[in-house]
Amino acid sequence: MIPVAISGILLFDASNRTGVSHPVKVRIIDIALQAGVSTATVDRVLNNRPGVRQKTVQQVMDAAKWLEASAARPRIFRARRTEQVIDIVIAGGAGFANDNLAREVRKVCARSGAEVRAAFPRRMNPVALAAELDRCAAAGSAGVIVQPLDHPAVREAVRRLCEREIPVVAILTDLPRSGILGYVGLDNLAAGRTAGQLIGRLCRRSGPVLLFKGSSLYRSHEERLAGFGQILRNAFPELSILGGNDGNDDPKLYYEMTRQTLLDEPNLCAVCNLGGGNRGIEKALLESGRDQDITYVAFNLTPLTRQGLVGGVFDAVVHQDMVLAADMSVRALLDASAGDAPDFCRVPVEIMMSENLEPQRGLI
Repeated sequence: MIPVAISGILLFDASNRTGVSHPVKVRIIDIALQAGVSTATVDRVLNNRPGVRQKTVQQVMDAAKWLEASAARPRIFRARRTEQVIDIVIAGGAGFANDNLAREVRKVCARSGAEVRAAFPRRMNPVALAAELDRCAAAGSAGVIVQPLDHPAVREAVRRLCEREIPVVAILTDLPRSGILGYVGLDNLAAGRTAGQLIGRLCRRSGPVLLFKGSSLYRSHEERLAGFGQILRNAFPELSILGGNDGNDDPKLYYEMTRQTLLDEPNLCAVCNLGGGNRGIEKALLESGRDQDITYVAFNLTPLTRQGLVGGVFDAVVHQDMVLAADMSVRALLDASAGDAPDFCRVPVEIMMSENLEPQRGLI
């Protein structure tokens, strides 16, 4: 194997089996052990590939220079610290869904030896969310998992976290161009198109579709709305959309809106809810006696939507596995803390119906 010189250092891959003797052997595996990072991170640094923080780059180069100068083997093997604290900041007052998400994050952290601090600022309140993120920065954190609102105050709070080299992962809804490490959740445009496809295929007649979304502050809801509208306009022009304005996932508001629409639109053929608040919609449909007549597609498998699927009120649920989302989020922060470049991929868009329900898997 031919040695490679990087910044004046002779580097040898750990797989060298030539048996050739050299005066200085700085192996990639030795640098990784000395710096406390993975061999993949060392390879990225030495080949000037992106995805590694400047602090970690310096850490790797210092380790390589120390090994060359001392002609010694690595002094340390720096494992991930078990005292790391990971913060999860998600909307409060959103029912059991976010409580269960926090619980799944706690489970993953417990398996990884990290501590969790959970905070639930008032939902749809960007100022309260930004203040909670600032508290995370002041207290110190190995990383923050946040359900962000698309608002300048939140973007600035995320920026302040990043300035302190605290990595941030957005969960359930994205916050691009904010400095976050990455996003974990659905491809929400595709999820919205999926919901539109389900409504179009399952509707038994033409007519209006009552549409609900939580808030324009959730980028995920705006993307779902866009995807849903694309499909109905292009593939199912016989279906028209009613509503689609911000409803803040409020079951009481959704109950009144559904009840009134049922009175005003006797030909209503479908309901689609892109967010939460399904309890109010379901109540209005059941009271009207039209629950079996109107196609109903919702998002996220919860105990409520599961029961609704079994009872026939819901026709389909577009689901994201929150166990998987929690695991991906925590792993990304731990990788970043170790100096590795985390891998991000979308949580699959799943279609749940009464005939393919599995016992409690990935419920939120």
